[in-house]
Amino acid sequence: MKTNYPIDFVVTWLDSNDPVWLEEYGKYRPIKSSQMDARYRYWAIFKYWFRAVEKNAPWVNRIYIVTCGHYPKWLRLDNPKIVLVKHSDYIPEQYLPTFNSRCIELNFGRIKGLSEHFIYFNDDMFLNSPITPDRYFKNGLPLDFNYERVFLGVKYNPLDMFGVELSLLCNTAVLNYHFNRKEVVASAPDKWKWYSSNYTLLQKKMAFLMRHKERFEGFTYRHTEQPFLKSVFEEIWEKEPVMLDKSCTKFRTAESLTPYFVRYWQFASNRFEPFRPSGEFQGFSIRENTLNRILQALRNDKILSICLNDNPCNEVDFYNQASILIQKEFERKYPEKSSFEL
Repeated sequence: MKTNYPIDFVVTWLDSNDPVWLEEYGKYRPIKSSQMDARYRYWAIFKYWFRAVEKNAPWVNRIYIVTCGHYPKWLRLDNPKIVLVKHSDYIPEQYLPTFNSRCIELNFGRIKGLSEHFIYFNDDMFLNSPITPDRYFKNGLPLDFNYERVFLGVKYNPLDMFGVELSLLCNTAVLNYHFNRKEVVASAPDKWKWYSSNYTLLQKKMAFLMRHKERFEGFTYRHTEQPFLKSVFEEIWEKEPVMLDKSCTKFRTAESLTPYFVRYWQFASNRFEPFRPSGEFQGFSIRENTLNRILQALRNDKILSICLNDNPCNEVDFYNQASILIQKEFERKYPEKSSFEL
């Protein structure tokens, strides 16, 4: 189903082998870790992201490619749908240079020309089969699942420290400073979006148990492409400049906001439509015990999109092998060059 408004894609990309980037990164880099290696590891499969978009979402208005300043050599810059965006084009100077994806993402509302309705992809999130705009937006609002949960606590291990849990806790804490959950639900134009028939019985029970609470506890984690409203990014900077400023560091810190904060704000301001995902959007960490499942998922047209999340470890031989197998599968699936390639 078509929409009567343009929908853009935003995708962030980095060539971690670029000598200019490596030199600048080396000036500021903290203690090296395998987590850092995984965060910036280069897989050389970005061209298949464009082939997948052209085949599966030809309706996209424009594609905003956000980089530190470089771009793939094979990219056709004269394609009318392509918009190159450097960090310095939209991120305030006091935050630059940044190697913190959260700083890059939280400032998306400053990108000139970006449509109100857009979908954000990491460069490891690939469309896997044809998809229509109404899987992302309905009635002009992002489709999303506001599955609430009781916060289970912050995890820790020496490899990746506190992971993402501490940042998600920060998201929820700041959200509760600005919103009262009970009032949010009461003011919803359609209160049933908080108790949607799209949700499972367990999720509806959770929402019912939370009905008298004035504070949000948290939301189910989602690591896939995300529909957003640009105006929400602009609004959060107006309402919460202090914590957003503290989140725009050179490198990630545990006590910071993430782009999920924008997603939570869309929930708390009732700017979303509920839906229930049922396996169409899948994510994998690239490990030895998931590699075969990844290859099978790429062959499964019932899966609409796939996230191939790198794993923070230094098993060089495995990653060399995995890279070859995944590239071969993408080449089998998308053998033809897209109009975005030279």
